Order: sequence, then C-alpha cells, then structure tokens
Amino acid sequence: MQKGIGIFGKQYEFGYKNETQAEGSVVRVLFDEMIKLDEDSVDYLYSSYTDLSKRYEQGCRPVLERIVDELKGVTNAETVDNIMKFCRNVVTRCNMPSKNFIYGGTEEDVIERATYWCTDVARVACVLFQIAGFPSRIIVTVNSNFAYCGHSVAEVYYDNKWCLTDPNAGLAFRHENGSPASAWEVHNNYEIANKIYHNSDLDSYGNSIFFPPGEQFDSIGISNYYVGDMDKYDYTTSGTNEFYRKILKHSGEKWAGGLRWVHGEEFL
Repeated sequence: MQKGIGIFGKQYEFGYKNETQAEGSVVRVLFDEMIKLDEDSVDYLYSSYTDLSKRYEQGCRPVLERIVDELKGVTNAETVDNIMKFCRNVVTRCNMPSKNFIYGGTEEDVIERATYWCTDVARVACVLFQIAGFPSRIIVTVNSNFAYCGHSVAEVYYDNKWCLTDPNAGLAFRHENGSPASAWEVHNNYEIANKIYHNSDLDSYGNSIFFPPGEQFDSIGISNYYVGDMDKYDYTTSGTNEFYRKILKHSGEKWAGGLRWVHGEEFL
C-alpha cells in the first residue's frame, strides 16, 4: 500500500510539502497519514482500517452537539444531507479575500469564521458526522492529469455502507436507487459524480471547466480522523504563504493559459 504525501506523484508531493497550513498542524498530519485507495488497499480500507465502533463521547464538543441536534433528520440519509447543507453554508458565508485568509483551527473556529478552504470544511463534516453517530473519514482527491486539481471531501458510513460526500458543494453521492455510493465506486464510475454535480446548481463546480467533475476522483487518499482524538492534534492557524499566493493569483485569473504548474513542478 502507498502512504503519505507522495501517493499522487512528485508534483503533488511538492505541493503538500509547501502546504499553507501550519507545520505539524492537523491537516498536515492527515495528509501524511493518507493511504492511496487502489486495488492493493481497497479491501483493507473498506474493512478494518476505520474503526466503526468508535463513538463520540457526549459533552466533549457542546457547540457542535447543539448544531448536530438541529440537523438531525427523520432518516440517516436526511441527517447526512442536512449536514451537507450546513457545510455548504459555511462556504457561502465566506467573504474573506485570499490575502487575509486563515487556515486551520478547531472545527468550531472554522464554522465561526466561515471558509471555502476544502481541507477545513471536510474536517467540519467529518466531526459533525461522528457527533451525529456516523463513522466518517477524510478523503483527498486528485486529478493527477492536471496541475493543482486537489480537493478534500469526506466519506460517511450509514445504513451499513460508505457514502462519499463533498462538503464544499453540499452534496452526498448516491446511486439512482438512493443507496450510498462510496469513494471507490465513484473512482470506478465517474458518471455517478457527473450526474450528481450536473443535477445540482454546481454543474461547473471546481475545475470542471477543464474536465468533467467526476474525473476529480481519478486518485484518492483516505485518512482516519476521529473526533475523540482531538488532543492528539495541533490546531494552530496560519495565513496564506508565498507558495499558495502565486497559485491563488493564477486561480484568480481564471487559470489563464490553462491548468499549469507555476512553481516549476513539471521539471521535478
């Protein structure tokens, strides 16, 4: 099995090494621990890797508990969808310019300040799912055929099946019969994601101006992130570093000239 920031190739490894999140902080650790989802690892990742018996201890995160209480639906699927809507609202409330952006912090911090930074929003979803009683984990996706096409999402376990979700977009991935669609299933059938994005108001979400949105799941890494392990992580916040300023400038120019490496990564 492949593990760590090098699982998506040298160009993306260089990016993770220059991640704008604080050195040693929670997201950096989750990137270091991710396991690549492929034929060699799929059985392990969908069996014993994530401890489905771990349960949130009530009273540990009271602010988040109150949020979850308001989001609980009649069915498990409805609760998942409500958490997705909440996460989407965290994104749409964000009006902070990138030069003043803050990264990291606890999930409570992320919710309060609002953000569109996917790694932080994915953590919010993961923790809310677990407080609601659903096992969950962090999913990192990369379209390795293009520059800077990384995204962080989450996978949640309910009704005896894993369900891929995109917290930034506020979407849960399901088959046409309504059953949850896992990250592995989406990886092997991009049309699952293509249809869901197309049927939402986010058909051109992310970099899909350059490729169908389902192709974002070309490569996948999975990391466990247990809400009960909060004391093990560093929630130091950080600002935008010079490495990311140049990428964000390119993004702000609507990727003029196409999705291209701007730090010479193609020569690695």
